[in-house]
Amino acid sequence: MDAVLVLGALFSARYPDLVPAACARGLTVLGIDVSTPGKRRFDDARRTWPDHPLAGIAELSWIAGDRHEEILEQAIRWRDAGHRIRGVLAFGEDYVEAGALVADFLDLPSPGLRAARVCRNKLLQRRYLDAWSPASWLLAGDDRRERAAAWSDFPAVLKPTGREASSGVQRVDGTAELLTALEGYDPAEPLLVEQLVDGHEVSVETLVQHGRVVFASVTGKRTNETGGTYFVEMGHTAPDPALDDGTRSAVLARNATVLRRLAFRDGIAHAEYRVTPDGRVCLMEIAARAAGDSILTLYHLATGAPMEEAALTIALGEPTVYPQPRRYARQVYLDHAPGVLLDVTAKGLDTGVTWLADRWMWPPVKPQDTGPATVQMVVAGRPRGDELVEVRQSADRSVMYVIEAPTPAELDALERRCTAAVTIDVRGG
Repeated sequence: MDAVLVLGALFSARYPDLVPAACARGLTVLGIDVSTPGKRRFDDARRTWPDHPLAGIAELSWIAGDRHEEILEQAIRWRDAGHRIRGVLAFGEDYVEAGALVADFLDLPSPGLRAARVCRNKLLQRRYLDAWSPASWLLAGDDRRERAAAWSDFPAVLKPTGREASSGVQRVDGTAELLTALEGYDPAEPLLVEQLVDGHEVSVETLVQHGRVVFASVTGKRTNETGGTYFVEMGHTAPDPALDDGTRSAVLARNATVLRRLAFRDGIAHAEYRVTPDGRVCLMEIAARAAGDSILTLYHLATGAPMEEAALTIALGEPTVYPQPRRYARQVYLDHAPGVLLDVTAKGLDTGVTWLADRWMWPPVKPQDTGPATVQMVVAGRPRGDELVEVRQSADRSVMYVIEAPTPAELDALERRCTAAVTIDVRGG
């Protein structure tokens, strides 16, 4: 029986076309994920709602992403039970290395062991890709504080080498601030201190097959760094309307060079860059997996085609194409006041608020070739009664919306209307 193995399977709820596309091909979907309260809720939802995007997962095994040997053994057990695994897909940062290992063992397409290992670790990225990266030092071991005291290039960024989703990343403006910030991390956790790069931030979503770029597009990014010390992503626009043709070409050329250095073979890459005021393209980080947040949904709206299906065909080793964007799409995360979340309303919009906790699935989107700007969804990602705090990492965000339009000007106008319409009601903490 032909099958596809999806690692971080419940994370793929963000990508609602993946499992249905596999099932439509007659593939059995085998899933592996880590057992957490949130993932268990997704699992309950997929078993409860027949229209849930993950309802087609046939078998699910609970194994954490860092348990590579156990994941490989589970894949072997499924293979020996009669499943002919034809493709491996890793969703979620913690399954990237395990996915590449299993694919390598089964002689199936993957980004490759080098790409998976380097992309999983921020220090290795800085060393393998140093020609295109800011200067950095590793702070680890017994002399971590002494090395930090010797760093002199400020402002700087302090970040853990192995975390994800902006966790633990912060700006420091001097030696005293850096040394104080160190106290907030476990003494055994390796950290990087690196030059702060000013400039417009973007990501590049790339589909690669047999080492050749099949599709690449630049996505605009927003963070909450202005006036603060954190770097949490608060918005994405696909494709990025802020770049001229020359800058866009420079970003894509740099991205292609980075992928070649990684010997990236087959799969999706999500790379983040800064374009400095003098036009230099500087690598922030790169992941050997699909983008997080709703970036794939944005490209579904912008192109009319779900990128998950293209990722599936790459994993299966089938010829893959993906269309260029024809419209613009944007995701916006709204800031909130700290306190207890009471309600979220969206007055005057064409869509109501989806509370993720009600059914643990994102609402479907409706791409269009022509027509006016549309609001695709307004989502409350946290339940009523949750304690909201200052946004220091992605998990602290609470409410977002997704919109699309034929032109950047229409997209901007709809964003202004949405931001004014959505209210986050909080009882002060």
